[in-house]
Amino acid sequence: MTTQRLLPVLAAGSLALVLTGCSSDDSTDATLSDVSPAPVSLSPSPESHATPQASDDTDAVSTPLASADSPASDASSSKATQEDTAETVPASTEDGACATAQLDISLNNEQGAAGSRLADIVFTNTSNAPCTLTGFPGVSAVTNDDGTQLGAAAERETGLPSATVTLEPGKSARAGLKMTVVDVIDPATCQRQPADGLRVYPPGETASAFIRVEGLQGCAGEANYLSVQPVTPA
Repeated sequence: MTTQRLLPVLAAGSLALVLTGCSSDDSTDATLSDVSPAPVSLSPSPESHATPQASDDTDAVSTPLASADSPASDASSSKATQEDTAETVPASTEDGACATAQLDISLNNEQGAAGSRLADIVFTNTSNAPCTLTGFPGVSAVTNDDGTQLGAAAERETGLPSATVTLEPGKSARAGLKMTVVDVIDPATCQRQPADGLRVYPPGETASAFIRVEGLQGCAGEANYLSVQPVTPA
């Protein structure tokens, strides 16, 4: 009788122990599950985008640096622009003779004489450097509004003294010119024709200047109707 009562009690106790053990195991498993390491993700971390962002920043910085070169280029251009528009002062020739580009050439002091017109061809130094004139200028009449020479070039009056004239900036020299009235010349040697003016070469120069002369008449032919004197101080 006693044995039969103990068996249920023992059985109940064993069951309690088993249930307690299971509860303890479940609790332990739950605890271990809670503290297990987080799964490792194979996708790129947010930091992996730092490199492209850094490259963008670098590009952003390099843009102002590149544009910083622009003022230097503008200055060069600007320099380059100042040199192109600067006033060019013609230089005299290697031997110091006046170049045509250095001179203002005009016809002054016109006056009438028996059968001719007298005048001075005036050379004024318009440069900022001194230059010299020596001897006779070359002179001829031109026509047709295109520089066509009319008749013979001016004859030189070689019996007059000649000397080198130094022209300081702004100073002038002169050469006397005689223009014969063509009406007094034999028509056989002078075919009368209106002239536009005079073409003048400074002594020793191959570049000429044009002086318009109102009412000038020339000869189409061999007649000498112009004569010129050597350059002298004005």
